[in-house]
Amino acid sequence: VEGDFVAIAAGSLHSLALRRDGNVACWGLNHAGQAPPDGVEGDFIAIAAGGFHSLALRSDGNVACWGYNGHGEAPPDGVDG
Repeated sequence: VEGDFVAIAAGSLHSLALRRDGNVACWGLNHAGQAPPDGVEGDFIAIAAGGFHSLALRSDGNVACWGYNGHGEAPPDGVDG
């Protein structure tokens, strides 16, 4: 995966990398939507990867979530900051 990265995170079977422009690159297992092949666009400043979900902190303090949400760990609407 190519890019100008500033941070990385690893889940159980997927990985994320935060690009300098604020977008997130994703690769690996994506069976629950935790690693969309086209990445996730946004104004992110930090990332984290769980077992089968991913999180990213937006510059406004809100959190974006994607992937498995069977126990409320990744609400599709995100989390307000």
